[in-house]
Parts: sequence; structure tokens; C-alpha cells
Amino acid sequence: MGLIKEIEYFNCFLAKKVVEALPGIGNYPGKATWPSLPWAPAGYPTFPLEASTDEDNVLFDWYIEEARIRGGYNNTIVDLGVKAFISESEDTELILSNGIIYSGLYNSRTGVNETNVFSTGENITRELDPRYGAIQKLYTTDTNLIIFQEDKVSNALVDKDAIYSADGNQTLTATQLVLGQINQYSGEYGISDNPESFAFKGYRVYFSDKNRGSMLRLSRDGITEISSYGMRDYFRDTLANISEVPQSFQVTVALNIDQPTGFNNYLYFIDSEFNAVADLELGMQTLSSGLFPEGLYVIDVGNGPLPGTKIVTFNGVVQLYPPAGGNISFYKNIKDKVVGTYDNYYDNYVVSMQQPTAGTYNTLSFNESNNGWTSFWDYDPSFGNTLDNVYYTAKGGSIWKHYDEGVINNKGNFYGTYYPTSVQLSFNPMVSVSKNFNTINYEGTNGWQADFFLSDPTGQLLTEATSNSYKDEASAVKSYEDGAYIEAGVTYRVGFNIKENKYFANLVNNGVQVGGSDNLQFGMPGQVASNISMSGIKGFYATVKLSTDNTTDIGGFKNLFAVSSNFVKS
Repeated sequence: MGLIKEIEYFNCFLAKKVVEALPGIGNYPGKATWPSLPWAPAGYPTFPLEASTDEDNVLFDWYIEEARIRGGYNNTIVDLGVKAFISESEDTELILSNGIIYSGLYNSRTGVNETNVFSTGENITRELDPRYGAIQKLYTTDTNLIIFQEDKVSNALVDKDAIYSADGNQTLTATQLVLGQINQYSGEYGISDNPESFAFKGYRVYFSDKNRGSMLRLSRDGITEISSYGMRDYFRDTLANISEVPQSFQVTVALNIDQPTGFNNYLYFIDSEFNAVADLELGMQTLSSGLFPEGLYVIDVGNGPLPGTKIVTFNGVVQLYPPAGGNISFYKNIKDKVVGTYDNYYDNYVVSMQQPTAGTYNTLSFNESNNGWTSFWDYDPSFGNTLDNVYYTAKGGSIWKHYDEGVINNKGNFYGTYYPTSVQLSFNPMVSVSKNFNTINYEGTNGWQADFFLSDPTGQLLTEATSNSYKDEASAVKSYEDGAYIEAGVTYRVGFNIKENKYFANLVNNGVQVGGSDNLQFGMPGQVASNISMSGIKGFYATVKLSTDNTTDIGGFKNLFAVSSNFVKS
């Protein structure tokens, strides 16, 4: 019994013709096995689909793809009808770096997705002024579209248009145009070619303009140059060093001696402060060496099975050439970046100006409450964002949580490395009076040390082109714990001491020796020297840097409320 199977759709058949040879006549063709073609047509192709192996008859057996049922003349054609198409005479590519285009919509209720539909019969494109460069970033807010060009920021109305009265007032009206009127924000500012500097919170948007050496905020009052809040010169000089040209960024890391045996897609690398495993990024390729093949990609970086190791996974199987150990280099073409993130935990806009090929970065934060730049940071994130009021950053293929109170002594710990916290400030009372600073004092918790205490530059003019310049300098002051020593059962301190909950220390001059060995005196050349036991530093003003030490509750919470110094007129 035959099987009847319904075919949903087909538009072609494989027509077959087989000719049987007449007995005793040799190559003379016989009658076709199907009645519609009782002859042997010439020029038909031969198909290797079970064609006759009889050399006398192989030329007369053929198969052909046919759109008609049974292949008969004027039989019904199985077809979808005429296919509409547009023919282009030239296959050219047109790039509109200053233009935008919109597609169809995705209907979440019906599930109809037309985001891949671009109807050329409708006005779906808008072009911005090409003088302001290419579009680098699009951001939607309040049903509007903010467009960031290299040298301009604009606001495009969506599903509405603006009508202006004679007095200049604006009235919004509904329109059939998806992209309505485009309005430019005041000021010749853009995002340059650093869209990665973009970050936002609420109605505030932050970004950088490298071409103008500025950090900017876009809010309800328009564009504000926040780099002018005490940091204009710093950002001007730092952003000028950010290159737009991609460069080869190379990282060399050391292999762990205890490597896995056989063929694997991973290797162990030594993770230490002298190694660069933390600088590895996903997508980096290996360079050829005597230890390792070239061209493998890094697809994952994680903690290794042994303490002090990292495991790096590749996109293919590797075999370590014996003996194990040595260095392997990775590279990636990368350009300098200005990475912007928003730390909702402390309400900071964090910007990191990174030069990977030079191995340098400058990360600092802008605080809205203080309306100023408050801190420098010792981390360089690849990306960052705030989720549920928790600040996360990405580095080396891993996501790191900041301000994790569940981790003990995590202050100053970034990406597994501890960095001491420091504060630098200036003393400048009685501006026009030369002073002798004798002490340094601070109010806060234990664990702070004074790295340096310097005066302003002073000296004498030698010629019109040269001069001698000196800075009076005090010796570093150790913290309360680091400066303690015991002698004859009595504890003495050469650093900070504490009295009435205030830490204080005398300043010992560390300048040039101007007295004899029997009468040690220190100071700058030409000045009246004082005895070392009571010496301070002389100058109109002084600069001091305080930092957390490396012994007292490392990574613990440390407060610094106030810093002061006792001085007398010089």
C-alpha cells in the first residue's frame, strides 16, 4: 500500500528519463519509459543520479530540474509568482557619518518585529551639520534623542515637532515624523572621539571633549564645563596626551612552573605585583615564542588552582613546549581611552584617562554635593556602572564590587591590590610673611604618616637666564605605630605622638648641612641655620602629604579630620 504524505511547499521537481536499448540493435535507442517524451532529445545534461552504467545507453539517460508537474508541456507550474527586485548598476557603499536612520518597530503585544525593516518609501533619515564631525553617541531621555557629535551636542524631538511664535516661545505639537526638529545646545562642545567617557545619573549627563581639553555636564541648564572648577589646566594638559591613533598594546606575563600536562585550552600564570596578568584583556592574542604558538585569543581570565596564580583560557587547544616556565607575550591594538562611569554610592562621576601603551592612567572623581573634583583613585576600569546602588567596575575580564562591607579591611583595595590613601595640602597663613614651620599635627585615627613637608622654592638670581632654587624640606614623620621603639623597657617614639587625642610631631630639617660636624646645623645656603633639635623649615608657604602606613590595620577604616602646624615669623 502506498504512503500519502502532504508536502507543505515545493517549487521544483526532478524529472527523469530512461531509455531502454532494443534487443540486438546495438546503440539504437529504444522507447522512453514515460509517454510524454518518446524521443531522444540532444543536448540535455547528464546527471550522476543512478544513471545507466551501460555504455551503450548512458547518453540517453538524463535527469533535469523541472518546475512543471511531470515535466509535461504546458503543465501547471509550481511557483510563488513574480519576484520584485531592485537592480543597482553599481555596488557602491555610502557611509553617512553625520546621518541617522530609523527602522520599523517591535510590537511587544503582537510580537511583530519590524526592526529590520527600512522603508525607502518614507522619510526615515535625518542628517546633521557635517561641520561638527561624525555622530559618536546617541542617548534617549524624556522621549527625546540626544545626539553627540565630535564638536556639537544636539537634541532631536521624537514623534513631535516645535512651533515657534513671533516672540520666540516654543510650542510642541504632534507630528507624523518620527524624527522631528533638531536643536543644538549652546556652546561649541562635543564628545570628540571618546564616546566611552559618557555617563549619566537622572537628568545629568557627563562626558569629555578632548579637542577642547574639557570635562562637561549636560543638565537642565545646558552644558557646563565642570573642568573649570579648579582643574582647568590639569584636564587641558592630560587630555592633550590622549592619542586618537590605535597602537599595539603588549603585555608580558610569566608562566607558572607547575603547568597542566597534555593538550588543554588553558595555562597557569604567576600572579604577583611584578606581573601584568591584571592587564590582560579578553581578545588579546599571543605572540610567537619558543614556548607558545602565535595567534591564540584570550577568552577568559580567572583565579588559578594554586595560590598566587591566574588561569588564562584560550580559544583553542595549546601544548606547552618543554620545559615549563618562562614568559609569554600578548598584544592587542588599542587606542587611548577616557572611560567615564557613575558611582551612585558616593554620587561621583568617575573619569579615567588611560594610556595603555604607556602604562599610565589618571582616575579622578567629580562630586555633585561639593560641586568639585574631590579625589584621585588608584584603579583604571575598562567599564563601570551602578546597579541597585552598588558600584561595579570591570577589569581583566572580571567584575569587581566596590565598597563591599562584607569584606574586612577592604579600604584602598582595588582589583586585589592594596594602595595607601594619601592627602596633600598647603599651609599658607599670613601670605606675605616668611615663616618657620616647627610642628605638624593632625586630628583623626591612628595610622597616618607624613611623607614630606616642603617649603616654597627660594633662591638667588645668578644670571638673567639661570638661578639657584632650593626647597626647605623636613624629614618624613613616621606613624604612631611605625615610629615606636623600646629602649631599656621604655617606649619612645620618633614619629607622631599622641596627646589629648591629637597626634603631633616636631619637624626636623632635612636640608643641606651648613655647620661643622661638632655643631650639626641644617638649612638652605645663605640662611641663618638653627640647631637640628629645634629646626623646622622656612618659607612663605609649605606643602605636606599625609598617607596611611603599611603596618597599622592595613585596609581598615581611617579618619583624618584636620591637619595643622605651629609656626613663628622667620
